Amino acid sequence: MNTIKRNRNRIQGVAVSVLLLWAIAFNGCDREFSNPNAPTTSDAPLQTIVTGIEAGMRTEFAVYLRVVSSLGKEAYYFEPADPRYTGELLQGTPDPGGFLLNRPWSSRYRVVASCNILLDKAANLSPADKAGVEGFAKTIMAYQLLLNLNYLDDNGIKLDFSGNLSVPFASKAESFAKIASLLDEANASLGAAGGAFPFKLTSGFTGFDTPVNFAKFNRALKARVAVYRGNFSDAITALGVSFLNTGGPMSSGVYHIYGTGLGDQLNEIYESPTAPFVKFMAHQSFQTNATAGDTRFSSKVSVRGTATTFDELTSRLAITITGSSTDRVPVIRNEELILLRAEANIGLAQFASAEADMNVVRTAAGLAAYPAGSTSAANALDRLLFEKRYSLFGEGHRWVDMRRYNRLSQLPIDRPGRDVIISKMPKPETEVKGS
Repeated sequence: MNTIKRNRNRIQGVAVSVLLLWAIAFNGCDREFSNPNAPTTSDAPLQTIVTGIEAGMRTEFAVYLRVVSSLGKEAYYFEPADPRYTGELLQGTPDPGGFLLNRPWSSRYRVVASCNILLDKAANLSPADKAGVEGFAKTIMAYQLLLNLNYLDDNGIKLDFSGNLSVPFASKAESFAKIASLLDEANASLGAAGGAFPFKLTSGFTGFDTPVNFAKFNRALKARVAVYRGNFSDAITALGVSFLNTGGPMSSGVYHIYGTGLGDQLNEIYESPTAPFVKFMAHQSFQTNATAGDTRFSSKVSVRGTATTFDELTSRLAITITGSSTDRVPVIRNEELILLRAEANIGLAQFASAEADMNVVRTAAGLAAYPAGSTSAANALDRLLFEKRYSLFGEGHRWVDMRRYNRLSQLPIDRPGRDVIISKMPKPETEVKGS
């Protein structure tokens, strides 16, 4: 499909109300509307829509991370009040009407709808400001669609918002093509946007809050998409104008932020590792397969004195990828970009270059470098997936990576006879005609 169609009755009416609530909570301040009981697109200030989009990007992201971490056998989510995390997610029967699928799916599309509202608002702006809005909105739309495509894989996603259930899901290839096109359109707009956006971004975009620097974030996402598609030369090109920096902090990047203000959202990934019962626990193989001295292990999990067993699953590893309920959660960061370049160079049989980038990451983690010239076609991908497993633990990549390389069968089965490996989430039943 060449366009994402918009139905104001079905999507925008809901989205504008939701984004106004998000934005007011996120800003911690009041907004004035001509009719606060029935806000419309024309009532919403540009800044309010942008802030609402940022706030909405966080919504249900914790559920998404728990699901993909469970499917990738990175982690378990021990939830006594809802055994679906250790039941249907691990046993091959995700509910097409259940919250594990539908809440993240719907939240991503609410943000896309809000981005379309923002594009409508841009029509009367100056050319530079309009370009800035388009560059921001289309980049975020692409990112949200990518998360849903990660979920459903070759089940595809919806690129038509008309509400007509007879319109089929776009194929995986069509979906990737649309996501890549949005990123390229956004990048072109950012190049025409002048020196500043006509709105402000939160601290999650520190260093990326001008059009020229936001474009580096856009190209980082483009590189991720290009690698996912196997377009390795395109990935190298995009990374060359991204924020990749082998001499910079591994943590540099764009983040979701959280707060304790009235109506704001806490980081739901965080749990105290010393609590009597921790729900989000790393798979025990994360310790078994770790290299001694790897700070990526010691910084991402805490080894508890006693093991937790729930639903016949056991772990001693409390996840510590965030340090507080207001700690930020990454969208994309420098460490991933370095490894994406290594991955692209492996795809291009440039093993020395890939080895050099993997060694940057290993050195930062306190490990010895791979011996010069030791990376080859025979071991390069194994090394790359190992480095990504430990560098990007809990950030939503392991399941996607293993699936892309047809290695899901290498993931552990913890309860033989009960558990299976799930390759994709089903289509939401509300999106399928006759449901």
